[in-house]
Amino acid sequence: RFEPCTIKSIHRKRMPVTEVRGGQTATFALKRVRRDRVRKGMVLVSKSLNPQACYEFEGEILVLHHPTTISAKYQAMVHCGSVRQTASIVEMSSENLRTGDKASCHFKFIKSPEYLRAGARLVFREGRTKAVGHVTKVLPYTPVAPQSRSAPGRRKAHRDQSQQQQKAGDDTQDVASTAATTDVASAAFPPPVD
Repeated sequence: RFEPCTIKSIHRKRMPVTEVRGGQTATFALKRVRRDRVRKGMVLVSKSLNPQACYEFEGEILVLHHPTTISAKYQAMVHCGSVRQTASIVEMSSENLRTGDKASCHFKFIKSPEYLRAGARLVFREGRTKAVGHVTKVLPYTPVAPQSRSAPGRRKAHRDQSQQQQKAGDDTQDVASTAATTDVASAAFPPPVD
């Protein structure tokens, strides 16, 4: 989720500056943003770019080295710009990949959505496995809206109704089991009518 923020100051090489350009390293003091809300891989992006985070993306990779074969559901670390997160291969254009093979793959991040751009270079690695490639398509993430909580009065009414239904079900079950044991009980205690 992208949120607007205000930059109080910018420092580059421990000196205050008024601006920085793409590719330069800098430190930003953000207004009203707690430190625990910021993690590696996050980006400051202009609203005009209409940024969207993605859990899934497609990329074309070339396997530089892998001891055995790579198939669907294989997980490894993806490095793409400032993004560094484990991703799983959902599907591939070929069944298996070995050293030297090239394929188009559908990836899914394991932990959280990230900001990626089509055409960005990526490195896919795990242990001695290494693959390089680029992002071909970004599939935007659309979060599922949380279920709204009902008002306290409606919750209590729903709970009372559930308890009554459960109690009625228990009474019916007791009467049915009693009726099965003796015929006199069924005549004396007819089952309740709803």
